[in-house]
Amino acid sequence: MIDIIKGFRDEFTSRVLSSVKRISKFIGIALIPILYGVTCLIAFWNPTINLGKAPVAILNEDNTVWVYKNNNMEKLDFKIGVLTDYKYNSLDGYISKEQAISSAYDIEKGILYTNTGTIAASKEEVANHIFQFNVWDIIKSALNEKTDKNIKDEDYVFSSPELKEDMAFTNIRYISSKKEIEKQWKGKKYYVQAKIEKGFGEYLIQQVGTTFNKKNEAPKLPKSNINLWTTFERNFIFGYYLNSMMEMKSALIVSAIEDFLGENIPSFISNIVYKNFYKQVTYTPSNDEKVSVSQSFGTINNSDVIIEANKQYVISDSVNESTSSLEDAQRVKSENTIFGDIREEITSKADAAQKTNGIFTNTIASLLGSEQLKTIAKILKIDLSNSKLMGYILLLNDNSHILNKYLYDVMHGINPFEDSQKMWINLDHIDKLGLDPKVTKAITAFVAGINNSPIQNLKFNFKTYLPKISSILNEKTGFNLRLIKSQEVFNSTLNPLNRNVTTVFEFNKNMDKLAVANGFANQISFLNTLNKKLIETIKHKTFDRFEIVNIEIAGLKNGIYGIGIGEFFIIIGLFVGTFMQTFIYDRARRTKKLKTGKWYVSKTLLMFVTGIVQATALTIALSLTGWIAIGSAAMLSVWLWLLFVDLIFVLTIQGLWFLFKDETISKVLVIIYLVINISSGWGTFPSFMQFEFFHKISFVAEFTYVLHGLGSIIYGVGENGFNSTDTLYIMQQAGILLIFAVFFVTLGLIGARNRNREIRFGSFLGKHVIDGMISLGLAKELAEFKSDRKFFKYNWNSMSDDIYIELAQEVRRLHPFEGQFEWYKKRQNDGVFPPNETDMDIIKRNDDVEV
Repeated sequence: MIDIIKGFRDEFTSRVLSSVKRISKFIGIALIPILYGVTCLIAFWNPTINLGKAPVAILNEDNTVWVYKNNNMEKLDFKIGVLTDYKYNSLDGYISKEQAISSAYDIEKGILYTNTGTIAASKEEVANHIFQFNVWDIIKSALNEKTDKNIKDEDYVFSSPELKEDMAFTNIRYISSKKEIEKQWKGKKYYVQAKIEKGFGEYLIQQVGTTFNKKNEAPKLPKSNINLWTTFERNFIFGYYLNSMMEMKSALIVSAIEDFLGENIPSFISNIVYKNFYKQVTYTPSNDEKVSVSQSFGTINNSDVIIEANKQYVISDSVNESTSSLEDAQRVKSENTIFGDIREEITSKADAAQKTNGIFTNTIASLLGSEQLKTIAKILKIDLSNSKLMGYILLLNDNSHILNKYLYDVMHGINPFEDSQKMWINLDHIDKLGLDPKVTKAITAFVAGINNSPIQNLKFNFKTYLPKISSILNEKTGFNLRLIKSQEVFNSTLNPLNRNVTTVFEFNKNMDKLAVANGFANQISFLNTLNKKLIETIKHKTFDRFEIVNIEIAGLKNGIYGIGIGEFFIIIGLFVGTFMQTFIYDRARRTKKLKTGKWYVSKTLLMFVTGIVQATALTIALSLTGWIAIGSAAMLSVWLWLLFVDLIFVLTIQGLWFLFKDETISKVLVIIYLVINISSGWGTFPSFMQFEFFHKISFVAEFTYVLHGLGSIIYGVGENGFNSTDTLYIMQQAGILLIFAVFFVTLGLIGARNRNREIRFGSFLGKHVIDGMISLGLAKELAEFKSDRKFFKYNWNSMSDDIYIELAQEVRRLHPFEGQFEWYKKRQNDGVFPPNETDMDIIKRNDDVEV
């Protein structure tokens, strides 16, 4: 064991502790894992939250128009149209308001001419509801307000509110110049583009307005769209994320237009529902009446409550008068209560929905024949006579008593999952769902078995069946009925024993408590949330029908991980393959009389020829994989690009390799530069999605421009073949890479000059060479080499191209590259015994002193 420790000591002290140089190299090597691991970890910490930093352009070709809009959402009376003259010709949007009204409004007939037809309106209505409209103004209203309104829209950088958690567009530019639009559309500068075509506002308003206007005799306008475009070309991961462009569509563009057309519809409907709900459920008796409950609670004997004439109440349920044996004529009728007759003897019969006879069940029944339902169906172009939707509505109507009982439990503080009251399931209209006949028969037979089962526990009740229904609902929709907390909303000071009737004021307070118990601020907040989800579905079905938004993602055909991320892998592979050449080739000079430049070029040519083999073999290997899907033209372009890129990598790596006398230090620099390229070179995420530091250093990372060019080949040439746009862009990236080449060639030539002087004279420092000449008594050479100039003191070029072997050895003896510690020099060493010549070669290449 002692010998092992001694062996370790000798190796460690000689290779690490013997000099400052070796300690420095050891520390550098020790830090390599941190350099790579921690740098990349920080670089890719959480870039997706910065997806919104992508350059976005809204290109507006649309014209400004005069619009009339007068909505009465409560009556579903929606009037909107772009003003025209009497012959339905569009008016110039920049004429004055008075001129627009004069051209479009017929005072005698009281009608306004619009592109959705004529609209009956008074002069005052026209004056109050006409305004200039441009789609950009609506979209701008959905963005964050400008901090400086004096800046023109075209010069301002807009941002959007948060579209989803930690996601907002923060780099939005507005372009209205026709020339600039032509230049930028599907160009290289903006990664996401939304182009509003000319006439889009007029077309959109006509599509929406004619749905509601019965006098829509105006001629149809040609279709116009918003075109959303992005591409995989800039960066694969970025394109992959923006493949969900529907999020931008709904969050930024279309939602703004929807809100303009329908104002704040969810909130508006919430107020209507709120107002109409209380209008429906409120009962004001003309005489004093008695409220007798239809269902008792546990062992509590509920007392009747006398409600006073001309006061407002909300009543939960009451025994149906037609089935009551009570003789009291002043009893509240069930039709004036929310839930009607909720007794089990009513709900367990085939006609339960009709016999329940409460406000809730009656409302569902009246909905079927309502004009509102027909209007909504017209908007969505649904044929109710043949639609499955009507089948679902009819089934809901036939079984409204079941939902009625569920809401009854929730609003009475009863857990529906524990309610065992029997209820009838009605399937009279199941045939209207259009199910397979065998499925229909199976469901009918199953439900008949439940309805008519002699086993009471098999009859339908919430306690038996609601857990399974809730589980299916949760699995299919993510909606969990168990999360709905029941809450007593009929608590009243009228009679604490009768949880059945309350004043409107108390009921309103209790409904807010119910909303709070379920995680909402109040009942209005609950209605807003419910309506938003409902309206979003209806709005998007409406807009999808118009197909006004076209989404194009260039490169989607080749948007495969193996291709997209493969770009990064093959570039890393090519760089590392080029770097590995420094382990088989060396910096030695094998031609005696060869000037620095020619010697360096010969070394470069050696590495580049090897690189041609590497790049060609790599391209052939790629062709044998799924990469062949990009097409032969693109594969040829990939090969040519990789050859060019390999030349850049050769010049880069060789420039760093020749820079320092100790090639280990030079190789560490190559590794550092590789880490910069991996962390900041756009291989995974665009650098603007990373921390600012990595974004800044991305400009000095060759991978940035290599991958831009390669992406343009794969997603440009690969989809569209050879074209001028991609060719010019690739040439631009190549031009930038040539600047890198010039820089690293300059570094390499400086390093090669110094390495060449070390080979010939033993050092690239003139004063060291002079010391050697003096030591050897080379007076003639000294006089030739030394100069009296203040600058450029040494005549390097006047010396012959020979290698001064004796002088070089003396210079190295006088000025060793590696100075050892005195304590190490005094140690008794056993010597160095390499296992083979390879190790000896490495020692000689890197060490002046054998240790």
